[in-house]
Amino acid sequence: MDSTAAAREMMTERLLPADDPQQHSWLRDVPMDSSSNTKVASLRTTRDGSHGRLQLAAILVSLSSFLWGYGVAVLNVCIVPDAVGSLLIDINLSTSEQETATALVVVGALVSAVLTGGIGERIGQKKTILANNVFYIVGGIVCALATTKKAIFLGRFCIGIGSGIVTNTVPILLNEISPAQIRGQITSYHQLSLTIGMLATGILGYFLITEVPSGWRYLNAFVAVPAVLQCAAMKVIPESPWWLMKNKGREESKAALVFLRNKHDHAGIDAELRQISTAMEHRRHDKDVSWADLWTYKKVMVVGTFLVFFQAMTGINTVMLYSAKIFHFAGISNPFLATAVVGFTNVGVTIVSISFVDSYGRRPLLTFGTVMMILALLVLSTSLLYLNDNVHAQGIIAVIAVLLFVAGFAIGLGAVVWVILADMTPVHIRSRAFSFFMGISYICNIVVAVFTLSAISFLGRGPTPEKNGIAKLYLILSGVALMSLMFSHAYAPETKHTTDDSISKVLPEEHYGLLTEDDDDANLEARREVTEL
Repeated sequence: MDSTAAAREMMTERLLPADDPQQHSWLRDVPMDSSSNTKVASLRTTRDGSHGRLQLAAILVSLSSFLWGYGVAVLNVCIVPDAVGSLLIDINLSTSEQETATALVVVGALVSAVLTGGIGERIGQKKTILANNVFYIVGGIVCALATTKKAIFLGRFCIGIGSGIVTNTVPILLNEISPAQIRGQITSYHQLSLTIGMLATGILGYFLITEVPSGWRYLNAFVAVPAVLQCAAMKVIPESPWWLMKNKGREESKAALVFLRNKHDHAGIDAELRQISTAMEHRRHDKDVSWADLWTYKKVMVVGTFLVFFQAMTGINTVMLYSAKIFHFAGISNPFLATAVVGFTNVGVTIVSISFVDSYGRRPLLTFGTVMMILALLVLSTSLLYLNDNVHAQGIIAVIAVLLFVAGFAIGLGAVVWVILADMTPVHIRSRAFSFFMGISYICNIVVAVFTLSAISFLGRGPTPEKNGIAKLYLILSGVALMSLMFSHAYAPETKHTTDDSISKVLPEEHYGLLTEDDDDANLEARREVTEL
């Protein structure tokens, strides 16, 4: 036995009790004798099995994410001034009231994210998602039929409640129905569907707002369409195998895996069932997780909190929520076209990011994407500050810089953060932890939604104060993006190909019984190899 193998065996002995070699289920991905059969079976399922049913399940679940993206962004194209189908023609909203209507979606999402954190674990993520469509249907119809400002505010708040529940359920369900080898791709469907929803508002808005009187009503009514479609179609897919194992038993969980995996790969399905069962057995006596209990996992909570903070505060929503206005300020004659281009860029690059997230890893994409964002923000700010004598060139550079910024976000903070959060958070605290993370995210998004236009107005100076304000705002955001880069480089874990109970692997600390600073070089080398696997 060579020194590396000896070190690996030594580490395994330290990690696992002699009478329970499966206690740390993340070791199923490590090619040691005790778990090699499990990994081979899992890989066979991933490579040889038909994933048509898994893809169908992921797409249907992600319709909720589409609704979130559409519901958040739809007001963006409805409030463009001077358009024949603009909301402002029928209901005169001041700038502050526009900000309020935008922010109420995020306020509703914050309220529901915090208050419904454990509902998915109690009744199942699938049932929660289906019931949640009521809020989207009601919110969309109320907005579509609105004749007063209060009705608009009420409808937006209902849509927000639905959005908060989406963030507490969809990433978790996608994570739990997918095998480890493609978990990053499947979990990223949440972000991809969100971006498609935002793109849909731009495409529909281009035709309805520019050509159809009161077109904003049809845009809002459309929210009900995917909600009804999801309610009708999701009955064909199963609940999370993890939830079923805990609440319905082994046979129900197995039936779900037979649907989601290659049904002929009996060995792979049985191996995954054993892994789920073992994890559930070890948590049988765990008490319900309280808010205070979350901080037993300090590294998980701190890293997750800062990741969602930077995801919101690096400026993506200043583009996606107010893109039409920003392009209008920047001198682009057709803001709808520019907004649609932004949406296509976001979707296209997100698709590319999904294809790489399980091969290149999470951290490289996060780093590369954030660097792109910083450079794009600096270029945009510089062009708006110093090219006022050439409005045409300024507009072209502004669009290119914004597209690069959106591409950088889609590569890194957009898709990857959701994957890392789902990967690194232990299953038994995942629902409550996501509720906390989303609460932080929505608070940050409220700040962005409420203060973006006001900040532009406050910062703006000179003969073109709007452009000047946008330039200064993006300069500030480039500094925030730089802080995000430094934090993720130092603390964000690499969770590629990790399993559901992988936190002991990606964020090692004494609480989980892993190696300490006193370990010798051979043990540390073995740990690095395990992490790379």
